Amino acid sequence: MNIWIDDNKLPGAQDLDAALEQARLHAESQGRLIVDILVDGQPATDALFDENAKDLPPINELRFTTADTNALIVETAQTAIDSIELLKADQEAGVEQIRSGDLQDAMESLRAVMEGWTAMRDIVDQITQITNTELATLKVGQESGSEIIDSLSKSLEEVRETLKNEDWSSLGDVIEYDLNELATKWAALLFALIQGVQST
Repeated sequence: MNIWIDDNKLPGAQDLDAALEQARLHAESQGRLIVDILVDGQPATDALFDENAKDLPPINELRFTTADTNALIVETAQTAIDSIELLKADQEAGVEQIRSGDLQDAMESLRAVMEGWTAMRDIVDQITQITNTELATLKVGQESGSEIIDSLSKSLEEVRETLKNEDWSSLGDVIEYDLNELATKWAALLFALIQGVQST
């Protein structure tokens, strides 16, 4: 099996697991992350990482593309910060729709809000794992990163509870006050993660 990582040819590996591990270690040693994998010229599918990957047809070539780890983290975090403005717009639309009794459109706005917050949490999780950041000790204003994340979990649970109880007044309040305040805090959290990366 031929293994390429960017323009570098790596030694052949005995099996797929060994090839993937070899590429991962090489990328880490260069301060880079694997962002794309081609299998015999075709984009890799999830099957490559399944437990039954050994049952895949023989692979002649694996080609990995990498990106600078810190640059990728900064770009990802900055994109997330920009996306928070869109998230706030969805929240504001949802509040207006709830207040005016337009519950059908409000549900669509809320779906976008919940998906947006899920994406934000995933991004922060990925960044903190890659950088080994301890959110409990990361100061963001007067709070720690973990406190900000916990606040979001509580607010989203309150959203679900008010939806379940059809308590539209309380739902509007949670979105208008709690989630909008958290949007500002999460932008600050992402900026703090950017600063942490840039200081290394």
